[in-house]
Amino acid sequence: MSDLTFIPFYERGPARPFGLIGKVLVAAALGLTFLLPHAIAVGDKMLTDWSWLLAALIMTAMLSLYYATDTLRKLLPGMGLRLRANEIDRANDDDRDEVFMRPLRWWLSTGNFILAGIVVGLINAAVGIELGIPNPGYYTTLFGFFLAGFVCGMATLGIVGVTIAVAQFARAADESFDYTAPDGCGGVQFIGEGLIVFSSVTLVVGVMISVYIYMFPWAHHGPRIVFLQWIWIGLPYALSLVVLLWPAIPLNDALRRYKLGEEDKQARLVAAIRRKLAANPADGAKKELRDDYAFEQAVRRELHAMGTWPHGISANLRYLGIFAANALASASTAVSLYHSTHP
Repeated sequence: MSDLTFIPFYERGPARPFGLIGKVLVAAALGLTFLLPHAIAVGDKMLTDWSWLLAALIMTAMLSLYYATDTLRKLLPGMGLRLRANEIDRANDDDRDEVFMRPLRWWLSTGNFILAGIVVGLINAAVGIELGIPNPGYYTTLFGFFLAGFVCGMATLGIVGVTIAVAQFARAADESFDYTAPDGCGGVQFIGEGLIVFSSVTLVVGVMISVYIYMFPWAHHGPRIVFLQWIWIGLPYALSLVVLLWPAIPLNDALRRYKLGEEDKQARLVAAIRRKLAANPADGAKKELRDDYAFEQAVRRELHAMGTWPHGISANLRYLGIFAANALASASTAVSLYHSTHP
């Protein structure tokens, strides 16, 4: 087995990887890096300018990134095991994991993470300028927007890295799918469960972004500003659907190919048995053929029941519940804000 270790730069301490307490401290430090200078800049106004929510958003986004990274790390051994499921000579399978680990490590390298964070951070800051940042606290708020965008940019790159890794895994996993697997999805439903986690934490951050955009006292107004606000509000929800479906598409394609191939094999076997039965064989051979026919029909029913999307019904229901709850929270905030500004 090759090395399945994945520890990105934001999880590394001076001597060893951060534990849970260390991760909480890093997230809190990021939020306070914005909040403390902002408090000095605006004074008492900090109680009414929703800067506390921006600090909480930064901390929550960082903690969500840590949680998603831990979930990804737990998927890797299962993916490696799946690729080796049908290996006979285990001595020659050391490079199998590199099929998905090599692109994962390349895309989610330190340099790429930092670059993605800077790009999205600058874009987020530019959107804040366009929407209108009031004084006092203009520059500290702008820094907060950059910091929130930086963390979200790293998370977005994580989605890209996971998608490419799963796609590479799917191309190599055809021979290891198993329609008799208890999960009813060829043995890879655990990947779909992971995607639900990635999508759900994206939604949690998304509802905080929605509330902040609704409640922040933007300096600019007008239809164009409202349109831009709705785009920025909708992005996390769109990204949540992307992370749920985009990595699953190549896996769905591979599972469908596998299922069709197995169905073709079983159809040929059943047709061959029928031809032999039509030839009116001796009683002993006929009983054996009928037993084979019943067995193959049972196999076909089991194969027919196999799903080709890695998201199980329960996982889909959980996601829909989380999506609906977050969307309702955003809508409620919008309605409340509308009534407060239009008495």
